[in-house]
Amino acid sequence: MANELTTKKTANDIRDLILSDSAKNQFAAALPKHLKPDRFIRIAITAITRTPKLMECTKESLLSCLLDLSQLGLEPDSRKAHLIPYGNKCTLIIDYKGLVDLARRSGEISDIHADVVCENDSFEYSFGTDGKLIHKPAISDRGKPVAAYSFVKLKDGSSSYEVMNEEEIKAIWKRSKAASSGPWVTDWNEMAKKTVFRRHSKWLPVSSEFLSAVEKDYDVPIDIIPAGKPEVEMPKEVEAVDQEPEVNEAEQIGNYISGCETCKSKKDLDRYLSIIEPEAKGSLTAAGYKDFQSKAKQIEQMLK
Repeated sequence: MANELTTKKTANDIRDLILSDSAKNQFAAALPKHLKPDRFIRIAITAITRTPKLMECTKESLLSCLLDLSQLGLEPDSRKAHLIPYGNKCTLIIDYKGLVDLARRSGEISDIHADVVCENDSFEYSFGTDGKLIHKPAISDRGKPVAAYSFVKLKDGSSSYEVMNEEEIKAIWKRSKAASSGPWVTDWNEMAKKTVFRRHSKWLPVSSEFLSAVEKDYDVPIDIIPAGKPEVEMPKEVEAVDQEPEVNEAEQIGNYISGCETCKSKKDLDRYLSIIEPEAKGSLTAAGYKDFQSKAKQIEQMLK
């Protein structure tokens, strides 16, 4: 009963924070004209309700992610952007569709297409003066993913493309700070398309919002140091937390297992474990790693 009351109070506190005049004014000041703060707040509350673990995140990290989104003109609708809890911190992941939306704002792009290539598809490409890109997806039984590509046509008539094989995509996935949870686990194909499009974007005339999104996206390789973020102005009625506690081993195991639980099939689980197990083995104690393996095995049995 006490836990239920605590959870309800936390949910009410977060709801009050987002609905406060101070927060609403900050959203309104940052949002582009085509987005209204009331709609943005409603979608944010829906996102938090659908992912209860976000209520365990610090209010500062949650408000920071929402302000970043409002500045980019994106909504936390799990289509163009995701709010992902990591320990007690809320993190922001921009989806492939969100990056495409931002890239188009440069006004120089007429068409964007990215897709995943599977082993039974017909796929041919080459670079150079006679470069070509031809993809014919198999109608059924496409097999496992083997590559992904991004194709962009500019308004001046020119076009370009980028291709990455599965090994290259997995290398980026493994180095991502968000490798163990969120869309990398639940929507691998979308993240593969995002990865190749992000690499392709280095050669494209993208918008300033796109560049800002790449900087603020939590889904970046851990060896890339992001630029510092300005401090978030918290509403006066909310007390700021001076220092966030580190995630302990039990919470870390919980984060790994939460990623396992989002897998929809044994194939998804195997792919997830191939990336996360080396990290878990290196960061957990022997007893902790054994506990993680045992819980992962139970989930595997349920998926069979």
